[in-house]
Formats: sequence, C-alpha cells, structure tokens
Amino acid sequence: MNKGVTLAGEHRPTEGPMNRRLTYLAWGALVYNLAVILWGAVVRITGAGAGCGDHWPLCDGQVVPLSFTAERVIEFSHRLTSGGSGLLAMGLFALAFAAPMRQAVTHPELAGRVRLSFVAGLVGAALLVAGAVSAAGSLVLWGAGLGLLALLGWLTALLSLRQLSWAETFRRWPVVFGAALSFGLILLEGVVGGLQVLWGLTADSADPARGLVQGVHLANTFALLGALLLTALWAGGSPALWWTGRRSEPHQKQVWGLWSLGLLLTLLVGMAGAVTALGDLLFTPAPGTPLDTVRRDFGPAATLIENLRVVHPVLALVGSGYLLWMAARLRQLRPGAVVNRWAGWLSAAIAVQVVAGFLNVALKAPDWMQLAHLLLACIMWLMTVMLGYTALTLPEMNTEETRTGQEMPEWQGAGQHPTGLNRREREGVRV
Repeated sequence: MNKGVTLAGEHRPTEGPMNRRLTYLAWGALVYNLAVILWGAVVRITGAGAGCGDHWPLCDGQVVPLSFTAERVIEFSHRLTSGGSGLLAMGLFALAFAAPMRQAVTHPELAGRVRLSFVAGLVGAALLVAGAVSAAGSLVLWGAGLGLLALLGWLTALLSLRQLSWAETFRRWPVVFGAALSFGLILLEGVVGGLQVLWGLTADSADPARGLVQGVHLANTFALLGALLLTALWAGGSPALWWTGRRSEPHQKQVWGLWSLGLLLTLLVGMAGAVTALGDLLFTPAPGTPLDTVRRDFGPAATLIENLRVVHPVLALVGSGYLLWMAARLRQLRPGAVVNRWAGWLSAAIAVQVVAGFLNVALKAPDWMQLAHLLLACIMWLMTVMLGYTALTLPEMNTEETRTGQEMPEWQGAGQHPTGLNRREREGVRV
C-alpha cells in the first residue's frame, strides 16, 4: 500500500524537509501571534493606539515616521509585528499550497490563465510600491487589494492546471485549508485594527462603538489562534475534522454540539472581557469594594461601556461552569488517555483563570494582571479547541479497560485500523 495514503483515503506526499519546515513554521506562527496579541494589549493599556495619528496603514502619513514619541514607538512596533504575522501567514500558506502543486498532474492547455493572473499581480504590486513611495495610504490599500485578488486568481488558475478545485484541495489537504483560513483571519485582524484607527476608537475614546470593535477584535483573535493550532496539527499529519469515516462514531453529533457551545461561550466570555478591560482602562474602578464600582457603573452619569463592565464576570462564571461540565461529559463519551489529559488540563486552566479573575477585580485591574488574564484566556481557548478536536478525531479505547481484559474491537486485536491501514502503514501517513 502507498505510504502516502491518509486516514481519509487520500494521497499526500511522504514527509520530507519541506513538511518538517511547514510543521515548525505553523507552531512558530502560533507562538509568535500569542506574543503579538499581548503586545497589542500593551498598546491598549498604555493608550498608545493613536501614536500614529488617524493614519492607516501608514504611520503619521509616512512609511517610516521621521520622529518618535513613546506612544508612536509602541504603536509603530505593534504594526510592524502585526505585519510580521502576515508574512508568517503567507509563508505558511505557500508551504502548504506546495503539496497539491507537487502531486497533481499539470495540464498545459490552461497555462494562459496563470500568466494573466500573474500579470495582474504585478500591477497590484506596482501600485503597492507606488503608494508606499508616495506616502499615499489609499494607493497602498488599492494596490494591496488588487494584489490579493490577483493572487487568488493566480492560485485558482494553478489549481485548474492540475484539474483541482479549492473544495477538493481543502478536502484532500486540510493543512491548505487551515493555512488559508489563518491568512484570511490575519487580514481581517488588520482591517479591524485599521478601522479602530480610522474611526478614532483609540487612546481615550469612550465611544460605545469602541467596545463593539474591541469585542469583535478579540473574537477574531481567538479564531486566528484556533486556526493556527489546527493548521499545526494538520501539518503534523493529524486527521481532518471533516473525515467522513468518523460520521458513524457513537455520540459524534453530541460531541460536536457540546464542543460548539463551549467554543461559543468562550468567545462570548472573551468578547465581554475585552469590553471590561476597556472599561477598566477608561474608568478606573471606584475606591472601596467591587460593589462600589458596580454601583457607580449603574449611576446616572455612567456610560454604556461602564454598564457592560459587570457582564464579563457573570458570563465567566457561567462559561467556566459549562466548560467544566463539558470536559467531564467528553471524558464519558470519549474515554481514553488523550481526551482525559486535555480535559484535565482544561479544568486546571479554568481554575487558574477564575482565581486570576478574582485577583484582577480585587487588585483593581493592574496592568500586569490584565496581561496575565489575557494570556490565560488565550491558553484556555486553545485547550478548549484541543479538547474538542481530540474528542472528535481521536477516540480511543480506555487504557484501564484494555488492562482489565475487556474485549477489544476486532480491528485493534488484528493490528488494523477501521480504514484498512495496518500500524506500519498508518505510521507512514504524512501531510
């Protein structure tokens, strides 16, 4: 049997230096983006969001500012590191896209479409460079937009050369889907950040729209981290979530439902937390107990952002309770060492995060505590993603049941997987 056959019955290249680089790059991009997220929180905490004025994507109307203040250094460095995230996402997608390009058969009669898209891409790149040289932000954006459209057309033409569609490519190479999704979310992250600047929702702005944008920004950030995590797993050869062979697994729909609700609640808690963090920045908690702050938040002079500050702790307690119950339930539905491990780690992370939340309130949200709280929220989100993923794709026999001599499935005793792959062949599965 071909060692390139996957659990889904598709063909993929065997592992080589290119695929190892893809795996390392995916995990590196995940860690790097965590650092960028924390630095973005520093921008908010220091009020440096307006450090480049109301200009975007240029800083104070220039590619590189001619003068620097502390706020401008913080904001400009954040834009540079965010740009680095985009470059990493592009590299990740390029390496992932190389897999179908290496495998599928080329059909030369479709090469004209590739050349046309490439020329359009050159035009977009020229506009982008011209905008940067002339310090015209709108020209930069038009050039970038045209370049992205040309890139999409060029990649579509390349797939057509090999008689592939995007849907088939994503199905056969899930790592390409993960990389494409990560790149799209990186772009959306930049757009949301740019709108904050262009609409003046930075620094000391208490506009209620700022709370909405902050919440959307956090939700997109979480989605980006989840996409990068799945991309890293798929780059390492883990099965896709849409593997059709698992539709008949017992309780599969129930696991999907439990996990989906857990992800939604975690997103809502995070979005509410972004609004609360904004409220703590703009409106210092009242002296005295937290109840004094709540009373002031609902006083006659309170703003909408202050009114919403109390929502986060309430949602956090509800969401934490559900996630703990979800973890316990998934342990029952998918008994096994891997699911048990991630359920235990998620439960521990929730306990630490709840303690951090109480400390954050008691200490009146000091800057270092806000950063720690955000980092824990990101870790908890990733653990939630990982628990659901393993429950859906890696159900396994409980090791205790195996040791007690209970009957194993026929395929397990014979050394065969339900897909028909034996142990050696499954070890040869590669992205």
